[in-house]
Amino acid sequence: MEMAQIGAVLARIEAKDTPPEHLKKIVLSLDMAENFRAFGTLCGRECQVLKFHHDIEGADMFPRIEAVGGGMFREVVAKLLSEHEVVHELLIRLGQAAHALAEDPREANFVRAARIYRKLEEVVRSHFGYEETELAEAIGYYLGAI
Repeated sequence: MEMAQIGAVLARIEAKDTPPEHLKKIVLSLDMAENFRAFGTLCGRECQVLKFHHDIEGADMFPRIEAVGGGMFREVVAKLLSEHEVVHELLIRLGQAAHALAEDPREANFVRAARIYRKLEEVVRSHFGYEETELAEAIGYYLGAI
């Protein structure tokens, strides 16, 4: 939900309907900013939860699905694990870009933050769609076996 809010503000800024300073205001008012103050990273608790989610998948769920599937999910799992690394790298880059933008709200810094955000959103949506499509039945089986 917060990613959608940031995306909407970015679109309004790009359309010249709102000044770039509004991005800083919305980012600082979001739960993500509260988490930054509490946990010391831009996305704070949400990033920790996402990392925990990915760690569980990588260390437990995906290996079990691979074993039960007799290797037929090997390529799917490899792709998903690879995408986990991409998501985490983009989160780090977005945090760095947001920090740079807050320090120096130049157009170039805004463009960089917007580009990284849009790539993150694209990757996350694609990742979840692929995971749900390719592993829906296996995940149901796995969860039923617990």
